[in-house]
Amino acid sequence: MATFGKQVSAGGPAAAKPTFGKKTGPAPMGRAAPSAARDQLSPQALAFLQAERSRAPEAASKPGVAPRAPAYAAAASAVSPYAGKPVWGRRIIALLIDSLIVGLPVFFLFGMGIFGAAAAAPTDTAAFMAVMTFSIILGVCSIIYSVSMESSKKQATWGKLAVGAIVTDMNGGKPTFGAIVMRNTVGRFCSNIIPFYIGYVCGLFRADRRCVHDLIAGTMVRKRTVDGAPASYGEVFA
Repeated sequence: MATFGKQVSAGGPAAAKPTFGKKTGPAPMGRAAPSAARDQLSPQALAFLQAERSRAPEAASKPGVAPRAPAYAAAASAVSPYAGKPVWGRRIIALLIDSLIVGLPVFFLFGMGIFGAAAAAPTDTAAFMAVMTFSIILGVCSIIYSVSMESSKKQATWGKLAVGAIVTDMNGGKPTFGAIVMRNTVGRFCSNIIPFYIGYVCGLFRADRRCVHDLIAGTMVRKRTVDGAPASYGEVFA
């Protein structure tokens, strides 16, 4: 009976143990070199291997057939190229910068008129309503500012960009729009109402530096990098 990829010894088929793609004979001592391994293959097996190798470039060049990428390639594509290690200190500085960026225009556009009207009728009710009105306007403007900036390609407010930080999801990728909205509405409200700013301070004692609003929204604040190097101010504001 014909056998593929093997040679038959002089004693006939019964005298040789069937082996695929190898010549029969004494096993080589130690690990065989690549050239020696090729020498052990029969002519039929060598022809089979050459035919398979010649088909590989054709399969790769076929339209619509994408080459198989490594397993880590899909995960790496979802990670932001600007995501570094989690940070805490610089995000506090960013919070102060953003408070000035939003607070000053809101005060000059709305606050002066609101508090001026309250001063004209100096009562406790008027003062309370002025403070509440200004707080609501400031909160709405802060939400619009933060959501629009953090959901953009920058993934950060101007304050975070100034200190080299971005907002990411748990895997280092770009957060969803829903996560950004949750972070800056329910999450930020919970962080602000907890006494003594514990909603923000808790991030200092966590390895991932996540504050209460990050825990609620499933986000992180990381160091912004460009090709593995810290971003310069010229790159940030370019």
